Amino acid sequence: MRKIKIDFNKKNLDEKILSTKEAFNSSLSFEYEFDLSKLNLIDASKTALLLSAELMKKNTKSTINCLLADKGILNIIAPRKLKNTFLSVTVNNNTREIQYRNIGIKDRKRYC
Repeated sequence: MRKIKIDFNKKNLDEKILSTKEAFNSSLSFEYEFDLSKLNLIDASKTALLLSAELMKKNTKSTINCLLADKGILNIIAPRKLKNTFLSVTVNNNTREIQYRNIGIKDRKRYC
């Protein structure tokens, strides 16, 4: 699986979302990493939810890794049913503190 990293920022958000949606049309399986850490709560959740749903429609074998700015954004996005999305929060020095993958209710006790 080939990994593609895309950094998002407020300046070109709409253009990047459109170009990313166009890239999803390929039939190959890719692992996308979206750096949403520069976006605010609304833009980060909009981008993650929109691109996750779009990718699921186009290519069910690909996955998304989203780097988020803080736990508050993670807590907003995490309850959604994003089966192809892996969420993580960054802290100082860009180390990942929390990692979350949408898991079933039964398995959630192990990770919380």
